[in-house]
Amino acid sequence: MKVLLSKESLKLNEQEAKAQGVSVDEIIKRETLFNPDQTTVEFRNEKIDGDKATLEVKGPGGWETVPFVREDAVWKIDKKSWADPILMQEEESKGHLDDIINQRRIQ
Repeated sequence: MKVLLSKESLKLNEQEAKAQGVSVDEIIKRETLFNPDQTTVEFRNEKIDGDKATLEVKGPGGWETVPFVREDAVWKIDKKSWADPILMQEEESKGHLDDIINQRRIQ
């Protein structure tokens, strides 16, 4: 699975592994898109825009959009594209909570 991940995705996995005190391999095993015994993949709606792309992959929970980035002429899974919106949303929520707390202090 490591060879399918972008450089930035591997960096995210390394940071997560360090924070949890486990190996990078353990993080990757937990977050795999596929079952270990799965031999086929159903996909649809391939979209390519320069060096970025998405592909919908059917998993146990239904269709999931998987982002890709082209690195050294090879398509790699771009986990960072998944993480960035989630991190931004968390930061916005944190900022909103900070605003509420600060407003109460002022009152």
